[in-house]
Amino acid sequence: MSEYNLKAIREEFKQKGIYYTPPELVETIKSYVTNDPKNVYDPTCGDGALLAAFGDDVKKYGQEIDKRQLEVAEERLINFTGYCGDTLKDPAFRDQKFDCIVANPPFSITWEPNMDERFFGAPTIPTRSKADYAFILHILHYLTREGIAVILCFPGVLYRGNRELKIREWMLEENYIEKVISIPGDTFVDTKISTNILVLNKNKFTTDVIFESKELNKSRTVTLEEITKNDYTLSVNTYVQDEKVKEKINPEEIQNLARRYMLRKLEADLTFDQQVCKLEPGFTMDSYLDDLQTVINKFK
Repeated sequence: MSEYNLKAIREEFKQKGIYYTPPELVETIKSYVTNDPKNVYDPTCGDGALLAAFGDDVKKYGQEIDKRQLEVAEERLINFTGYCGDTLKDPAFRDQKFDCIVANPPFSITWEPNMDERFFGAPTIPTRSKADYAFILHILHYLTREGIAVILCFPGVLYRGNRELKIREWMLEENYIEKVISIPGDTFVDTKISTNILVLNKNKFTTDVIFESKELNKSRTVTLEEITKNDYTLSVNTYVQDEKVKEKINPEEIQNLARRYMLRKLEADLTFDQQVCKLEPGFTMDSYLDDLQTVINKFK
């Protein structure tokens, strides 16, 4: 373990789209687990940070491609079963389903598509250049019928087109998506990238989807019909926006105020003019007042 340098490991992972999950975000992810799981699984468990949020009585399962990270998870976690290997190429625990799945999979990495039971129900297999939906479909396959999955995602999975659009449409029509939560940038130590949390639930009672913005501290329940009209986009800012209170303007009130200021200024100007006339013999205001009266008469 002497070669294990946290900074070096994080830099190496950053190049692969893998980011350390800070404690605050761990708690946020855990808060969306609304059931009482007997077991919990993380398909890309890293050092076990997400699994550590659950009690010692909960059976924990995790797969991790990096042996050093898995060793840390094995040391820190109680009631844990780990497996070292590539989750997409060599998935562990094939004969199991889980009450709860939490995950922070790598963002938009390349992968080698291979058709197996995890992808049979989907309308297409995820694109080779971006493995985000490969991880999401993997998680969906491992989830029990009453299970809850909470996944930290790259924003692109919510709006990108082509194959990802087809999978997103299918997941909505199958009623697997319960919530989408936007997480502002600067959440990670390693990157300023903004992220999203996707909550999956195979046992929903409504086809509505709840959208939440942590930045605006606002949420909104949206119908499947509205999402369909928006071409199946799941971007939170499409449905939750900052509605700034518009100041109500009364034109009559503003005009009356402008008139009062104009009359005050006119009176002040005439008073000044009058004082000048008193200082200069033979200089009067008569012609000036006549000119003003002529202008006023035009508008009468």
